[in-house]
Amino acid sequence: MRKWGEMHPALRAVLVGALACAVILAAGLIAGGSPDDAIANAVFYALMVGGGVFFLTKRFPTTAEKLDEHGDLVVFLRFPDSSPGSLSSIWQMGIARPGARRIDFQPIVDDTLIPSGRSKALTGLGTSGVPVRKVNRHDNQQGVPLDFRILTLDSDGGVIEIAAGPANLQKLEHAVESASP
Repeated sequence: MRKWGEMHPALRAVLVGALACAVILAAGLIAGGSPDDAIANAVFYALMVGGGVFFLTKRFPTTAEKLDEHGDLVVFLRFPDSSPGSLSSIWQMGIARPGARRIDFQPIVDDTLIPSGRSKALTGLGTSGVPVRKVNRHDNQQGVPLDFRILTLDSDGGVIEIAAGPANLQKLEHAVESASP
């Protein structure tokens, strides 16, 4: 259902709006309001909810398309072996530019791609032998989406973990493996 919704954002917005309309209409009639008020409220809120869903889903693919033009990926990065309480132990959202045994990571504020902080060059990358794992609830509490996967890599600066969507994670794995001796 999620993939269908991604392929048809307008139909998903109409479906969500129709569902909202039905729920609000039923609630208005059950609450004892007049049918005219219930219909007006249902149509108003259906347009609000459906329009919100449509504009939110249309905005995010354009961000991904901008990044794909330059070969950039949105990822989350952390250094799991850093000292407890260190800022390096929490997930940082950023843009990754994979290269040969190297990833340039630029932290960003949010999905608007506004850079924050200085760029980091992660060099000497290699696979660590740890299998790719799913994001758990502790990772999700720090803002990592639940559909992301986590890749553990060895680098010149120590062990790093990179969380990304399945397609972006494959690109990162390919960049690291193709450059390995």
